Amino acid sequence: MSEFKTVGKSEIRVDVRGKVTGRTDYAADLKMKGMLHAYLVRCFDYAHANIIRLDMSEAAKEPGVVKVVGPEDVTSNIFNQSVIDIMVPPTLTGPFGDIDDQKIFADGRVKHYGEAICAIIATTEAAAEHAAKKVIVEYEPLPVYLNAEASKQADAIQFDERKPGNLAFQLPEAMFENNIMGHGDVATGFAEADFIIEDTLYTSKQKQCQMEPNSYIALYDDSEKLTCWSSTQMPKCVQSKLATIFEIPVARMKLIQTTVGGGFGARLGMVLEPHACALAMAMPGYPIKIQSPREEDWLTSPSRHPGDWKVKLGFKKDGTPVAAEANFASYKGAYYLDGSGVAATTGGWLQAVYKWENLAYQGQTYFTNQPVCGAFRGYGNPQQTFVMESMIDRALAQLNIDPVEWRTKWHKQVGDGSWFPDVPYSSVAIDPCLEQGAEAIGWKEKRARYKNQTGTIRRGVGVGMTTHTSGAFPMLLEHTVCSIKLNEDASANLTFACSDLGQGSHTALRQIAAEALDFPVSDITLNTQDGDITGFDIGAHASRTLYVGGGAVIEAVNDAKRQIFERVAKLLEANPDDLELKDKQVFVKGSPSRSVSLKELLHGSVFNFDVDLATGPSFKEGQIEGYASYNPPHCSPPWAATFIEVEVDMETGECELLEMVNTHDIGRAINPAIVEGQMEGGAQQGLGMALTEELYFSEDGKVLNNGFTDYKMLGPSDMPKMTNIIIEEPDPFGPFGAKSVGETGLCTPLGAVANAIYNATGVSVTDLPITPEKILKAIKAQEAA
Repeated sequence: MSEFKTVGKSEIRVDVRGKVTGRTDYAADLKMKGMLHAYLVRCFDYAHANIIRLDMSEAAKEPGVVKVVGPEDVTSNIFNQSVIDIMVPPTLTGPFGDIDDQKIFADGRVKHYGEAICAIIATTEAAAEHAAKKVIVEYEPLPVYLNAEASKQADAIQFDERKPGNLAFQLPEAMFENNIMGHGDVATGFAEADFIIEDTLYTSKQKQCQMEPNSYIALYDDSEKLTCWSSTQMPKCVQSKLATIFEIPVARMKLIQTTVGGGFGARLGMVLEPHACALAMAMPGYPIKIQSPREEDWLTSPSRHPGDWKVKLGFKKDGTPVAAEANFASYKGAYYLDGSGVAATTGGWLQAVYKWENLAYQGQTYFTNQPVCGAFRGYGNPQQTFVMESMIDRALAQLNIDPVEWRTKWHKQVGDGSWFPDVPYSSVAIDPCLEQGAEAIGWKEKRARYKNQTGTIRRGVGVGMTTHTSGAFPMLLEHTVCSIKLNEDASANLTFACSDLGQGSHTALRQIAAEALDFPVSDITLNTQDGDITGFDIGAHASRTLYVGGGAVIEAVNDAKRQIFERVAKLLEANPDDLELKDKQVFVKGSPSRSVSLKELLHGSVFNFDVDLATGPSFKEGQIEGYASYNPPHCSPPWAATFIEVEVDMETGECELLEMVNTHDIGRAINPAIVEGQMEGGAQQGLGMALTEELYFSEDGKVLNNGFTDYKMLGPSDMPKMTNIIIEEPDPFGPFGAKSVGETGLCTPLGAVANAIYNATGVSVTDLPITPEKILKAIKAQEAA
């Protein structure tokens, strides 16, 4: 029998009925009295050009147009869409903080295809879009730089004079000697190695493809309060940033988080909130709605950082990993958004998994004339997982060492440094992940069967593994405020700003509160959306919501229970430490007959007024409300391994996914169904990045596939048979032992599918996505050699 009442059960999600019936309102569904519609006029002629002339006079004459808004009509304050500057501790703000380099509209120069240059406000969306065609813009074309190599050329036009050589960021010497992250001496390691493998690789620019397109509403009302309705992942940080941009107190900057239709990093920080607010301030008293066409989502929401890798690995004959050296030169896009993030964290993931005796990592990111790159599920980990896992297996094949056995022997253990070396692993259960995953897919039998294959159709199995994080402590701020109000009927209202992006975190956090209080889940309701009510939360990023938010919920519940026990102790003449709460009864441990009904106690704390005819009115203690301003004491990363079987046609390069086994060490599953949903969804995105997904650009920088017609995601019919295995070994720091699951599932399929293809064909494709054309090209090259 389970020790828990609700933890570990697949409780029905709190948002499911509204979503499946279509009754849930998203930002695009909202309608308000007097609402006007805005259309952002974008540059679809060039990816890099000076704006010579902007004429909106004819557009202003069009039917339904209320106002045309140009650069001079909005704030000239510069900003950054990211919120990293809020999250980075003061000691690291210099090396790792963002720089402000964006404006509401292009500042005389367009730096990427689709950049906004002005806006039309009209009575209808159609009228605004029609009038936009009347805007006259003259440009002076400029050279276009689409990769790091082009951008860093000596004669390249500078994106920002503060960043010479168009080098947006590289690991700072202030933190790492010679801009190198790692440990030991790789030169010595390679000198001692018996086998060395090195190569150059490329990881692609992937789009999140979240279901909800970008839609925002803003209102600057008669009391000079600015309200924004947004599906951001980070409502409190965005509220703070908007207050700064528009120079108003946070108390007059209200952000209401609407239902989020998927994020995956696309809504990390700001997207079009500044534009909506700027237009609202240009039209006081009118709600202004921006509803972006789907194809513009590819141009405005940040997507994954692509880039070029140089990797060198050294091993002893017995497989001992003696040296690893890697350099990742990523493409930043046109603005600095999250400039330091992926270039730095990629090195963190690289040093987090295996016991390399010597390791050196360098990371840079260069400005390019492309839509901005920023956060994407995995945040640098998928890139390094593909590169390192595939390079390791190529080496192991030469050394004749089984990949599962090698990983079992050389992964990090409890007490070893994690992605942040000063924070040791508090729990590591990757061994059962590898063991059970290998057994489920038939690893030994299939590896033996597929050895020395001939013929046109060949099969292979591969494995990939990694760790991730449960929040970004201690690198970034991890702060969540939570309160829980106990009502007179012994129900409770839980209030926090933790975001649910569709992954089910609100349900899991509700279960944690119910378990901590020993209440039925149905007696816990949530208040999460109103920014005037909710306390601070850093937002949904770094797989932190359950781990950090759950800790905050437990601490708030414990504060409420402390107040309960203090009051009951007076009534029962007992020590508060000797009291226990169960089934809404407070009793002395070991003496259940000495008890007080929680409902009676809470009823009396609300209706606390009494009158004695002899002595007059009296008041009891008031309503109980627990509060927590929580910062986690630790970070407890999850671990995961993925096994994949593929079938490859040697004459066409076509690759079919046959079977997939996902194994995750997550400490404890608060809601197993939600955990499996995260594992499956992550796996699908990881396979997409591995096999089909990339944003393509023409030579002049225009996006060629910004739509679901031409951007190939894997659909249900493309997915293999899938088995999910949840490994539960409770972590000492996580809420009820839980660790995260949100991002790890995307990372492991990349290495696993690359290694399965390598096992089947004997060839390795070094740039993503691994398309049939690339597989066939590698096969032909091998045959020619």
